[in-house]
Amino acid sequence: KSIDPPQTLRKMRDWAIDQASTTFANVAFNAYKEFKDKAPIISIENPPAGSGLSRAEDLRDLVKEARNKFVDSAMKERHLSKSEAEKQAEKLIGVTWDVGHINMLRGHGYKEKDIIEQTEKIAPFVKHVHLSDNFGLEHTELPMGMGNVPTKQMLELIDKYNKQAKKIVET
Repeated sequence: KSIDPPQTLRKMRDWAIDQASTTFANVAFNAYKEFKDKAPIISIENPPAGSGLSRAEDLRDLVKEARNKFVDSAMKERHLSKSEAEKQAEKLIGVTWDVGHINMLRGHGYKEKDIIEQTEKIAPFVKHVHLSDNFGLEHTELPMGMGNVPTKQMLELIDKYNKQAKKIVET
C-alpha cells in the first residue's frame, strides 16, 4: 500500500514536455559546464502549427520546465546559488518564434487575433525570430508582405520583452 502503482497512461503533451525539457536542460547544462559565460543559447523553435508542441502555451511550458531542470542541476552539481542558476537558465534556454509557423493556425480555424495572442504568451521567452509570410494554410515561406502574417504586431510584442532578439528572414 505504500508503493504507488506504475503510471500506465499519461497525456502525450505532458510526456513530451517532460522528455524534451530533460534533453534541453541537459544540453544547456553541459554547454554551461564546458563554456561558462560563453555557452551557446539553446533556442527551441515552434514547429508548424498542427505539430506537437507548436502552440505558445506548449513552448512556454517546455522552456519553464527545462529552465527548472537546469537550475536543479546547476545548484546540485555546480553549487550555484538559486538566483545565479536561474539567471543562467534564463540566458541559455529560450525560444525561436517562427511567425510563419504559428500563422498556420489559421488553417485550423484561428483568426489573426488568436495568432497575436499566441505571440503575446511566448514573447517573454523569445531569443530569436524567424520571419516569413504565408496565408496560414501551408508552410510556404513567402517574402514578407506577400501573405497575412501579422508581423508588425508580433514584433512589437516581442520587442517589449527583448529588443535584442535576433531576427532572421526565411524566404
